[in-house]
Amino acid sequence: MDEQLKKAYETLGLPTDADREQVENRYFLLMKRAKAAKSRTESGGEGEEAPDLTEINQAYNLVLGIETEKNVTVQKQTKVGHFFYYYKIHLIVGIIVVIMASYFIKEGIDKRREAANTPPANLSVSMFGNFFLADETTLSANLLKLVPEWQRVKSTVVYVPTELKSPQDIALQQKSVLMLMTEKSELYIVDEKNFESLAAQGAFIPLDDFLKKEPLDVPENKIRKTQGEKESGLHAYGIDITGNPVFNGIELGGEHTIVAIRAKEDKWDDTFKLLKPLVSTTP
Repeated sequence: MDEQLKKAYETLGLPTDADREQVENRYFLLMKRAKAAKSRTESGGEGEEAPDLTEINQAYNLVLGIETEKNVTVQKQTKVGHFFYYYKIHLIVGIIVVIMASYFIKEGIDKRREAANTPPANLSVSMFGNFFLADETTLSANLLKLVPEWQRVKSTVVYVPTELKSPQDIALQQKSVLMLMTEKSELYIVDEKNFESLAAQGAFIPLDDFLKKEPLDVPENKIRKTQGEKESGLHAYGIDITGNPVFNGIELGGEHTIVAIRAKEDKWDDTFKLLKPLVSTTP
C-alpha cells in the first residue's frame, strides 16, 4: 500500500483493512462533526477544532475509489462464476455443436475437393433390389475392367427390402422410390421381382428399340420379357447376367441379376460399350 493511501486511512481514523461500510460510516460521522464545529464557530461559540473538510473529502474519495474497484472486481468474478455454474450445460452443448459443425463443414469441403479431383463418370450403373450387402466400390472397379479406356464408372446400390416387416423396411422402400425418381442411371442391375415391377411400369427401354442402331448377340435364354401396362403381349426389357465375373467379391444374397436400360438416347453409345462385354462375359 502506498503512503498516500495509508495517509488517507489515517485522516479518516480507520485501519487500512476497513471495509466499505466502515469507510462510509466514518466519513458521515466526520462530516457531521465538521458541520457542527462550523456552526458553533459561526455562532461565536468555542469548541473542538473543525476537521478539514477538503482533506476529509480527498481521503474519502481516495479510499472509496479503491474500495469501489475491489467491489467491482469481486462482483465481476461472482457474476462470471454464476454464469459458468448455471450455464455450463449450455456451454458444453454449444461447444459440441461448434465441433460438429466444424466437422461437417470440413467433411463437405473434403468431399468437394475429392469431387473436383475425381474424373467425370463415363456411365452410371445402379444395383436396385434385394442386394443388402452389395459394395459400390467393388462393382465400379469390376465394371471399369470391361472398358479399360474409360476413367470411371459411377455405381450406386439401392437396397429394396423384399418384405415390409418394420418401419425401417418401409423407410428403405420409400427411399428406393425417391432415388428411382430423382437419380436415373443409364444401366440398372435388378433382381427378378423388381425387374418385373419396374419394366411393367415403363421404367426401362425395350431392347428392340435400343438395339436397332447396333445389334447385340444375346442368347435367347438370357433375354427377359414382360408386358408393360400399355402394351399387348410380352416384350424384351432385360438380359440375365447372373454369374457374370463382374459380381466377383460382391454378395448378392442368391438373387438373380438382370440388366436393363434406362439411358437417354445421347448416352446409348456409351451404354452399348459397357453392355456388350457385360453380355459376352456372362456364362
